[in-house]
Amino acid sequence: MRRPVIDLSDCIRCEVCVDVCPEVFRVNDAGYIETASLAVYPEDAVTEAVKSCPKDCVYWEDVD
Repeated sequence: MRRPVIDLSDCIRCEVCVDVCPEVFRVNDAGYIETASLAVYPEDAVTEAVKSCPKDCVYWEDVD
């Protein structure tokens, strides 16, 4: 299984990922982007968010 990850050290909080895939990405109360914990992620929408990130800080991570 894979899950989307955001490298917050590179994130500029442009919210492109939130706009592209709001079912997975959101802004938390502290103003940072976070990912929802889902059993299955919408692969096409997350992949579009990965490709759309201007800082390349959104990526897929393999989990066991």
